[in-house]
Amino acid sequence: MTVVYDGPAALRLHDADHGVRVRLTGHLDPIDGRYHWRGMIFDLMSDVRMPQIVHISIGDRTAEGQLTEVTPWGTHCIAGVGAPPYPPDVDD
Repeated sequence: MTVVYDGPAALRLHDADHGVRVRLTGHLDPIDGRYHWRGMIFDLMSDVRMPQIVHISIGDRTAEGQLTEVTPWGTHCIAGVGAPPYPPDVDD
């Protein structure tokens, strides 16, 4: 079963924290052996330059990710490699 986190998070951008809602999921890549996660960020200002390195925190877990694009609907795409910011046992 695929783990999906859909809920509140804190996004750190330019030394400022922003309360956002995220929808994130990921998988273990069999080629490089690393966990790749990605998803959408809602409720973030749309004038952020891309690409942009950010830190995202959910509870006591924090991970570095990269904002990759703004969608036509004003949401932001994020991707990261390594331990995800969401607990690995959360199901949608």
